Amino acid sequence: MKSIATGVLLIVLATQACRRGAVADSAADRDAVNAALERYRQAWLKGDTGMALHQLSGDVRFLFPGSPDMDSAAVHALVIEEMATYRIPSLTLTRADFFIAGDHAVDVGTYDEIQASKTRAPIHGTGRYMTVWRREPGGWRIWRFMITELPRS
Repeated sequence: MKSIATGVLLIVLATQACRRGAVADSAADRDAVNAALERYRQAWLKGDTGMALHQLSGDVRFLFPGSPDMDSAAVHALVIEEMATYRIPSLTLTRADFFIAGDHAVDVGTYDEIQASKTRAPIHGTGRYMTVWRREPGGWRIWRFMITELPRS
């Protein structure tokens, strides 16, 4: 009887130890995604096209309402064009939800940005976003991105 109780205790302790490890890994993954997100945000604020493109997965897709899905080549072209056309002096992201499942993380929230055009008046945009990050060699990369602009109030 004593050996059964000892065996059960060892199983419970081992299970708890594994759970603590999983939580630590989740926190490390969250921190890594947060760092990747901040690098992407800073790339836009600094006009660093190379850094922005580096945060995108090789098979990234952007999904905009009312438009066909953009494949990797179209996304890269869009980022290059937007960064050549606009300076982003302000970009605030407010996270509403975040979770990690295996090699993917989902980040949902709202954004508020100012786009300063070289030829027109600044544009103030707000909306909702959902970014799916994927763990790849070298770090977390944006794999899928959806954005919906909110009407001006």
